[in-house]
Amino acid sequence: MIYTLLESNHPLLHSPLPEITAETEPEDRVELTNNMSETMRHYGGIGLSANQVGLAIRMFVFGDNKHFIPCFNPKIIEYGGPEMPIEEGCLTYPGLFVKIYRPDWIVAQWEDEKRELHEENFTELQSRIFQHEYDHMQGIDFRSRAGRISLDMAQRKVKRAKRKMKKMAETGEKT
Repeated sequence: MIYTLLESNHPLLHSPLPEITAETEPEDRVELTNNMSETMRHYGGIGLSANQVGLAIRMFVFGDNKHFIPCFNPKIIEYGGPEMPIEEGCLTYPGLFVKIYRPDWIVAQWEDEKRELHEENFTELQSRIFQHEYDHMQGIDFRSRAGRISLDMAQRKVKRAKRKMKKMAETGEKT
């Protein structure tokens, strides 16, 4: 099943999510994991948080088309290394890419779809994706981590691209 992404102003995207407990346990973690990974691939993402698709569950998936990691009740235990600037995007904001500074590595902990606990060191891209998706769990919008000027420039670029696409659609022009 492919879920629909929420609009960026939806309150669920801007509120911290509580830990999963016995009372809030998803009915079927395996099915949820499969639906989340299918949805992530459908939208061309490398990470997707449950609250991005309207589920108030502290869970996300990240990875590529072949392998992904489901993370229930994720935690970042430790951050380290220099803060590296890398352009990030988000499925909630299609086409918006902005430079974000994040620590180079993390130690993360999470439960998988079988409720097994994992702890792992992530570096580079995996570290960045985990931190981005973890921010979703905390109700943090990645744009709030961007510099004002950088964000303004990126948002103007998206608006120009949308206007161009609209004009092309109206005139029947091909890309």
